Amino acid sequence: MQLLTVSKAKAGFSGLARQIIKKRETVVVRTPHGFIQMAPYDLPEVVSPAPRGSVRHLPQALEMINTFGESL
Repeated sequence: MQLLTVSKAKAGFSGLARQIIKKRETVVVRTPHGFIQMAPYDLPEVVSPAPRGSVRHLPQALEMINTFGESL
């Protein structure tokens, strides 16, 4: 893990970003008000929605859904 100042991080941001992605390293940048952490991140795989009509409720769940307003 590298610790950089804001001025060094700003000056070499594109190279720093490539390094984070390539080497999978975390970089911490010290600012006057605290720290910023830059780390590699992989987006999760997109899950397609279930086809319409493929999800069914149990009879007890349907009864709870249909009678919710009456229980108030």
